[in-house]
Amino acid sequence: MQVLTFKPAEPTSSLALEQAMPSSTHDHLWVTGLWPEPLRFFHVLNLSETEKEYPQYAVVPNTSAGKRDWAYVARNPNERDMTRGLLPLYKNPPIFKNAPLDALYPVGIRVQGFIERCNLKTLGTWASGKTAASALQFIVLTGGKDNGSVFAHYKTAVRAVVEYIFKCLDLPPVADEQEPDTMFITRRVFTKVTGLNRLTPSALERGDDPLGVCHAVDREWRVMNKASIGMYIPDDVEACDGAIVPCDGMSLSEGDFVDVCVGFDIVHRRNRNGQEAVQVHLKMEHVLLLAHAESVADSDSVMTEAEVAVHNPGLSFF
Repeated sequence: MQVLTFKPAEPTSSLALEQAMPSSTHDHLWVTGLWPEPLRFFHVLNLSETEKEYPQYAVVPNTSAGKRDWAYVARNPNERDMTRGLLPLYKNPPIFKNAPLDALYPVGIRVQGFIERCNLKTLGTWASGKTAASALQFIVLTGGKDNGSVFAHYKTAVRAVVEYIFKCLDLPPVADEQEPDTMFITRRVFTKVTGLNRLTPSALERGDDPLGVCHAVDREWRVMNKASIGMYIPDDVEACDGAIVPCDGMSLSEGDFVDVCVGFDIVHRRNRNGQEAVQVHLKMEHVLLLAHAESVADSDSVMTEAEVAVHNPGLSFF
């Protein structure tokens, strides 16, 4: 298979940006396997349907002790915005070829679901110079018709990581602000220009900003990294099992079935009373289009709860 590299092959500035494989259940069943047959993209996600041994980082532990051995929270040496200076990192990460010895590996969970709505335009929600700091790309995922029980496992795993982050910071977790049946995932479009990154060029390509409006904010805010967005082509003539190729965010629309790598953006501030205020946002690391809406219109069946229980007793992430 032709593989689209979603992350840099060579990590820079001591920060490896590679992400985890999809989370599995504690009983060694990938959640991917609970989707209806046409939506089980094991080979595309580089998973084995029968493999029973997984690297530790690939599974969200189901106990507090397990989570302590799995991940920790530490300072990101590359982040100069001190309100976003924390990262959840693997304790026993995958070691990627050519990664520096001091590379860091942020926790990431790959989630599959249907797009309920999204804005994946290169400049996202940006409207003018004054809104550069808050400009976002976003995607809202859902389980689709009759697939809520499958999608709930992803939400459980992600929430478990969020709660563990608060525990690492010795803070009580805040209420889950996510809607019950959806997952809201965002990515900041612009990076604040500082003395350390001032020489980093814009990542915008020809056609991303045809009117050149980004020049107005380039001294303060710059697009230094673009979202990694790809598309799976099952009938690629050069690859017997399909190919993954880069695509534009405008190629994705409501109802498409996608794979999203979810990272965790920790925002740490103090309020006017000097009290700590922490928020954890779900961060979009990559988006992979697995199937267009029209090709999965009839794939709205799923194993019943009883069938899930028989297939994997005690299904749980924590």
